[in-house]
Amino acid sequence: MLNPRPLSGVPARTAWLRAVLLSACFFGMTLSAPLWWSDRTFPLLPIASWFPILPAPWDKWLFVATLASLVAALWWYRSAVTIFLAVTFFLYFSDQNRGQPWFYLYWVMLLLSLMPAQAGLAGCRLILTAVYLWGGIQKLNGRFFNEVPTWFVSPASGWGLSTGVVHWLQWAVASAPFTEMFIAVGFWIPRLRRVAIGAVVIVHGAALLFLGPLGHNLNQVIWPWNLAMIALVLVLFPANPPARLSPSLSELRNATAAFLVTLLVCALPLLSFFGWWDKSFSFALYSGNQATADIFVQEGFAERLPEAARAYVRRVKQEFHPVLQGPFVFDYITWGMKEMGAPPILEPRSYRSIYGFLRRHAASDADVRMIVTVKVGRISFYLGENVQEIPMPPR
Repeated sequence: MLNPRPLSGVPARTAWLRAVLLSACFFGMTLSAPLWWSDRTFPLLPIASWFPILPAPWDKWLFVATLASLVAALWWYRSAVTIFLAVTFFLYFSDQNRGQPWFYLYWVMLLLSLMPAQAGLAGCRLILTAVYLWGGIQKLNGRFFNEVPTWFVSPASGWGLSTGVVHWLQWAVASAPFTEMFIAVGFWIPRLRRVAIGAVVIVHGAALLFLGPLGHNLNQVIWPWNLAMIALVLVLFPANPPARLSPSLSELRNATAAFLVTLLVCALPLLSFFGWWDKSFSFALYSGNQATADIFVQEGFAERLPEAARAYVRRVKQEFHPVLQGPFVFDYITWGMKEMGAPPILEPRSYRSIYGFLRRHAASDADVRMIVTVKVGRISFYLGENVQEIPMPPR
């Protein structure tokens, strides 16, 4: 007989972990619903050109069924989560833009939750630690310190705050790499855990303040994402009493599958510094340490684009290089966030997909050109079918 109480029969901490993951995944996917559909203007990015794409209206029916599996998991956890993981794995292969950092974290934690309970908890603790550790390390670069703090707190200038307070906020954001690395260490030291949890609340509260409606007003997915991070910390790292967590680690060593999943998720971000692993899976959000692309178009090009994309062709405000650049720039990130409810992945293959979409609407090769800067020291200039490597200018 079905127990009317959801998530019954499991320890309280496990139940709370499952509830946070299921609800965060449900609301994150709901707020980014067009990301999971095939019928949209923003180009899909399948893992290979031959990989099947589910056409409309079946894409929306599958999306509804996927959300339903998250609800069903409240009563039939193992079978429903297994279905969810399998279906979303297929959906990711159909469009790699679905590999959002928040979804990746939820996905691997849900996978671990199907493994022996104590090993799964230990794996989730280590992965959450890796999020903050690698998040801090990824931010240790010049672009973060020179650009991100000023951009991040720029809405504060319109809040009536003094210049001194705004500068203090910039310094606070500039300290984020060290704060996040402290959080990762503090989780595992009982005397520091409450301080680390307090820092987590401040970090994600600031993100909601500056990135939400009062600030930059970016995509709505940041709300369940930041709230879920606070909830995951509170569930996985008990602060009252701040117990030692070493027994759960020994459980992880004895569960081979959970150990391998945890090891890969925690270690693979190292490869992102060499361009061999996605930054989206390396906890590099707002780090300034991702590949960038500037797409330039000629005057009149917007008229040949689909209506949904025309508004994102904008005039370049400064002088531009007549060979490498153009008088108008295409704002593909804002287009992606408006059309999908989430930004496109910031990887060269994603930029090439967008470039290919624009070229299909160009009258000549000169209409569209793109400059891709990869953080491992390479600049690529795209014009027509030609790709030219340009040496990175000296720092």
